[in-house]
Amino acid sequence: MDRQDADSFSQNDNRNIKRELKEQLNSLQQAAQQEFDIEISASQMLQDKAYFQLVINELSALEHDEISGIIAEIKQLAADLRKRPDSAPVTAPAAPIQAAAVPQKSDDNQSKLLIYAVLGMSVVLLAVVIYLMLMPKTVTAPATSVAPPTVAATAPVQTSAPAATAEPKGLTLPVSNPVVAFRLHGSNTIGEKLAPALLEAYLKTIGVTEFYWKKGAVAVERELQYIQDGKVFAIELHAHGSSTGFKGLKSGKADMGMSSRPVKPTEIEDLKAAIGDLSKVGNEHIIGLDGLAVIVNQNNSISSLDSATLARIFAGEISNWKQVGGADMPIKLFARDSKSGTWDTFKNLVLKKYGKKLAEGATRLESSSELSTGVSADEGAIGFIGLNYVGHSKAISISEGQDTAAIFPTRFTVGTEDYALSRRLFFYTPTTASNLIKDFASFAISRKGQDIVEEIGLISQNIKVEKVYAASDAPAKYNQYTEKGQRLSLNFRFNHGDKELDNKGKRDLERLISYMEKNAGRRVVLMGFADSVGKADRNRWLSLNRARVVERELVSRGINVLEVEAFGEALPVANNNSEAGRARNRRVEVWVL
Repeated sequence: MDRQDADSFSQNDNRNIKRELKEQLNSLQQAAQQEFDIEISASQMLQDKAYFQLVINELSALEHDEISGIIAEIKQLAADLRKRPDSAPVTAPAAPIQAAAVPQKSDDNQSKLLIYAVLGMSVVLLAVVIYLMLMPKTVTAPATSVAPPTVAATAPVQTSAPAATAEPKGLTLPVSNPVVAFRLHGSNTIGEKLAPALLEAYLKTIGVTEFYWKKGAVAVERELQYIQDGKVFAIELHAHGSSTGFKGLKSGKADMGMSSRPVKPTEIEDLKAAIGDLSKVGNEHIIGLDGLAVIVNQNNSISSLDSATLARIFAGEISNWKQVGGADMPIKLFARDSKSGTWDTFKNLVLKKYGKKLAEGATRLESSSELSTGVSADEGAIGFIGLNYVGHSKAISISEGQDTAAIFPTRFTVGTEDYALSRRLFFYTPTTASNLIKDFASFAISRKGQDIVEEIGLISQNIKVEKVYAASDAPAKYNQYTEKGQRLSLNFRFNHGDKELDNKGKRDLERLISYMEKNAGRRVVLMGFADSVGKADRNRWLSLNRARVVERELVSRGINVLEVEAFGEALPVANNNSEAGRARNRRVEVWVL
């Protein structure tokens, strides 16, 4: 920086900005302590760039009105200070240069020139330090619900990330005309929290360090801007509902779809010629699992319902809680909007199964969070929501009839898909998608991506182990395994009369192999089950045959199986009166000893 340019700025303005910045940092320190009992150091934020950025990012994520306002002021003051080349760190001024430190020459002119050169270099170095110390890395963050973080005030937290390409000076976010990298449209369940977290995590793996979330015209539309290779790129994220993802792929307005339901046969045929078969494993990516929890107010005494009663409630045929054993108060219905995959799943698993339609008086909402809040504020309310949106409401257990036990939605029962209202979450990519899109989809189903799914509150496909206890209606041999074995959080499932694993099963094979490689001392037992259609002997044979299919796949990959058991139509997890229920009963459980 030129000394003449630096002198053109007012020293008084600089002092005022620094004083205001100190005051705002002290205010932030006080607010964090009072509101969340978080201890931060205002003085350390002035001295340590990494600590400064960590505190700003973590406190921004809390979405507290007062704290967010203070942070906005700090960012503005920091930006103003960076624009002034003669500014210096408030708490760490440079030591004055002593004349004795400069070698004396016989020629006075040469001595003066040398002193001016040293002074000029010092000004440049100080300006660079100020810029690097206060430059924000993540300007804003996606709206996610997080627990208050603990920020250490004694030592900076060191973070590691792939080295990014050096960017030109002066390139800042946001910009009005970024290069569109790709457009991601569809499910609100995925788009509200999970997709933003996956996008940021993936971009970090390719060296991106600067992000900016730009709000769109409506709450469910956003744009993620980022800097890479000297350019500003953007990923468009629209989360209006699952069906809009497939419509966007068809119209060319979307490059990738998000859905909380499987693609429909009609959609597969409609899109096949243009973008490929979305039912194939290369185009359909199961990125996680979600339990469709039925929620009531915490003060409601009802704790369990069967699916037939649930359908009658949402159809308006049962309108008072006393009709199902509860208090004498009217039932108020909350439901997701018609574009939502959450609604589509509930409609097909509950209402359509019993030939019912949603009551006209139901309150319809586009946002999952708003629905949960509405139920928590009304003692007569009932709604359905993704498992991670239960919030301050109460989830109840669901049974599919007299022959099946009521199962509560937990991470394990959803992970095994035994819970009646469990569902898969999907990314859909065209066969001709760019490498960036395919790499992002692969990241989402990887172990790192699944860790993020878990952090968001959804159910990951990373394998977990759970103790299972003996059941009075279980075969004796099954109960023997409960005494010495543990069950893994995955089931292999098959279509009716089909010996080929579904797309999730094909991916789960690789996950199971990875698990066994890390747990070499454990032995695998496969247990096959069938639906109740046909004779019992044939169903037992079918359950054995399907378990053998999984065995062959594992053996071909070097994993030996200790035992293969066939239990036929025993222990149904769903009602056999519907195809969806029969499909869930046709399963192979994986146990380890």
